[in-house]
Amino acid sequence: MSIAALARAEIRNLRAYQSAAACDHGLKLNANESPVATGTQNRKGLNRYPDRRPARLTRTMAAHYGVAPENVLVTRGSSEGIDLLIRTFCTAGQDNVLLTPPVFDLYQVYAAVQGVSTVYVPLMAEDNFAVDTCALLRACDDFSKLIFLCSPNNPLGTVVPKNEILRILGERASQSVVILDEAYIEYSDTDSLASLVLEYDNLVVLRTLSKGLALAGARCGAVIASAGLIRLLDSVLAPYALSSPAIASAEVALSGTQLALSKAAIDQTIDAREHLFRELATCKAVEHIWPSQANFLCVRFTSLDAVSRRLAAAGIAIRTYADDSPMKNCARITVSLAHDNERLVEAIRSVA
Repeated sequence: MSIAALARAEIRNLRAYQSAAACDHGLKLNANESPVATGTQNRKGLNRYPDRRPARLTRTMAAHYGVAPENVLVTRGSSEGIDLLIRTFCTAGQDNVLLTPPVFDLYQVYAAVQGVSTVYVPLMAEDNFAVDTCALLRACDDFSKLIFLCSPNNPLGTVVPKNEILRILGERASQSVVILDEAYIEYSDTDSLASLVLEYDNLVVLRTLSKGLALAGARCGAVIASAGLIRLLDSVLAPYALSSPAIASAEVALSGTQLALSKAAIDQTIDAREHLFRELATCKAVEHIWPSQANFLCVRFTSLDAVSRRLAAAGIAIRTYADDSPMKNCARITVSLAHDNERLVEAIRSVA
């Protein structure tokens, strides 16, 4: 059975909205656009709609991720991909998605918006928050449409071993779509699994330009999957999803010169991450730090309240977690520039 058969019947039978055809030459009178560009728009052409789907950017992203253009759908950040997948595959009040907390909150949020239940298979805290693959597979039922795996994990920075991902893909073939969120993969020493969408039609890989390519403000990401899955998601994605400035910014970010600059910045961040790890490990207020393969560190403090008060007084914001979660007394701290990191460490050192 094709994995596309798991999609909601309404989506499989959907007649996708047909926007005005692109017109590179000639008189374009099919999109109800203003014929006059006013003010600064004269230079930018913002009186015209962008491509319904940015073909050139799609080709560029496909080349960057090592797949074919038909395996890529450009989205407004990878978070839009999460929403698209849940809306495409999950029927409200019937289907469920599997999550492995602690993990990115938006998976649960988008499921709740769609009226889809969530099945939680917590990471094994006693085993450095590893995925419990056996428990995850046992938790699946006939209505488990989506399985979300975040690697590197947000907020921990840990990775899911490739063999565990392949096991889940194999055992849930034709039953569940496995979504591998690789938002932070550029900071990891593990390889992307994007090319495996050609072997596993139930694999979806999410990528973003927000992190490693430093383009969070443009809101640009990608869903990478089999061509059949991409066609389904394309029918749900809004027309003209990306603005012209966002498309132009993404194309520049993926150019050779800019990619080289991004690689240098990523290497700098990785070095800073390891230095920050060592410095924080010497602070009395720090109880534990998880080795990270992302651009942040997850830290457990002896007293998160005390650290939070001290950092607030110093004008430093970190991401903290509720006491009733597995992340009690933990915080996620983004790696910044050297002087910012030094300021952070100095403030934490001052906590008795």
